[in-house]
Amino acid sequence: MIVYCLTILFISSLLSSQYNFLAAFLQLLPLAVSFADPLPAPILSTDPRHDVYYEGERVAIICLAPTMRKIGGFRFFNQTGEQIDLRTPYSLTTAWLQLTATIASAGEYTCMYFLKESGEEIPSNRSLPLSVKVQAAPMAPTLSLDPQQQVYRPGNHVNLLCSFPSSPDDVKEVQYYADFGLAVSIPVSNVKNYSFNLRIMGEEVSGSYSCAYFVIKSTRPVRSEKSRWISVNLKSHKISWIREIIVGGSFFTINGLIFFFSHCLMKRGDLEEGFQMDYREE
Repeated sequence: MIVYCLTILFISSLLSSQYNFLAAFLQLLPLAVSFADPLPAPILSTDPRHDVYYEGERVAIICLAPTMRKIGGFRFFNQTGEQIDLRTPYSLTTAWLQLTATIASAGEYTCMYFLKESGEEIPSNRSLPLSVKVQAAPMAPTLSLDPQQQVYRPGNHVNLLCSFPSSPDDVKEVQYYADFGLAVSIPVSNVKNYSFNLRIMGEEVSGSYSCAYFVIKSTRPVRSEKSRWISVNLKSHKISWIREIIVGGSFFTINGLIFFFSHCLMKRGDLEEGFQMDYREE
């Protein structure tokens, strides 16, 4: 009877320890599975969203990581699979890649994110490819000066004439640029060209100028290519000062030489007269 009771106690303790081990194992199992499962692929999108972009437009490629775990960084890739951007360290679940649309930047993009745990990188799968289509910007306008002069003086006026190759009905805005940034933006309607009157006030307006126009494409304003740059040169006062210095210096130099030679001739005459007087006394 005693042996029987001891056997039951032993089996009970054994089952109890096995149960505790099993419970602990089941608690750790989801955690182990979560580390073993691949990270969900990120979602790639653009902002603003357009079917096609035009050269010169700004576009952001956005990579969203669908996870609540701490992010270590993001990678962006072009259509050849080459990594074109790396963001690390990076803790947000969204990363942005800013692009200026060009024909060369057209193509498919992908991205991925990764975690960093115990010094090791745990990568996600790559996103589905996102296609970015780019078309050429509208043709550049022609910029000319009226009147056309080599240099302008303070108080002069010059017209910056921007002529559009597109239909007048399409052009909605014209912009003028200086080499120090955007100069002016003007709404227009049903015109083939626009003339901006530039008053020459001083050195601050001297520089290079360009222009562009906006047309409506795909329900949004799209800027054309910029015109070639043309120069508005101001007659420099420094040149006049230098010229005056040169002319004035020449005047003083010539007069100085005349005075010098006159003085030498006079001194020579005095010497000759002195010699003659000495000769007569002898």
